[in-house]
Order: sequence, then C-alpha cells, then structure tokens
Amino acid sequence: MQKAVAWRTMHTQGRALMSLMMRHTDALENYVIREAEFVCTLLIGWQFGDGHLHDERTVAAVQKRCNFEPGEVVITFTESQPIHKNYIEYRVIDAALGVVERGTYIVKDAADAHPWLPDGPIAHQVTWTLEGYHAPGDLPKVTT
Repeated sequence: MQKAVAWRTMHTQGRALMSLMMRHTDALENYVIREAEFVCTLLIGWQFGDGHLHDERTVAAVQKRCNFEPGEVVITFTESQPIHKNYIEYRVIDAALGVVERGTYIVKDAADAHPWLPDGPIAHQVTWTLEGYHAPGDLPKVTT
C-alpha cells in the first residue's frame, strides 16, 4: 500500500499533498497514509483511476457512518493544474470537521523538490481556515 504513496510523490501533486500532511498531522509516523485512489475504490467499489470522488462529500458520508474524532482522518485534496495558472488550489478535509483549510501552491516549487522532500514541505499559501482550527504542525512542540 505504501508503494502507491511513494508513486504519488513522483508527481507534483503528491509532493504538495504530503507537504500538507506534514503540517496537518502531529507527525507522519503516527498515521497510516493512504492514497485516495485506493481509498475511494474501496468505498465505492469502482476503480476508474483517480480519487476525484474522494472529496468532502464522500468524506462526509463516511463520517456519518463512522463518527471519527477530529484529527483522526485527515485528507489533503487537489485537482490538476489549470492550463492558464502556475498554481494549484488545495483543500484539507478533516472527517469530523469538514474542510478546515484552503490554499494554493506554486507547481514549480513542487516540481523542483525531490519526491522524498528532504528539505521539508514545499511552500503553500493558506487562503482560508475554518474558524478555531489550527494545524497540528503549526502548534509549538512541547518538550519534557
């Protein structure tokens, strides 16, 4: 299953999506990361080669049945780059809260990064945040 995530990071969208997950989780190793194409296929029983149906409507339907806690299921979502723009818009969806963040990233920044993101997450511009929501990666780390 992790090979699909590795394959996705070979593409600019995958690098951006993993960059967002780095901010919207307390630590990637605390989560099981899955590629939307596989998740959506399991949910709807139909494989058509992408995760376009894995948006907030599908997440809300799953949430209605599963009642996840905030932060338990986090989805980063983007479509392809429009031909007339140098950026892509993204959404971050928390199953329990709905869309918690919207923003953009420059495609060239993602293309210039190595797939394993050795320099950390690529830059992105937050354009909207759900009132009261804070990305776990933005909170100060507590040391004991």
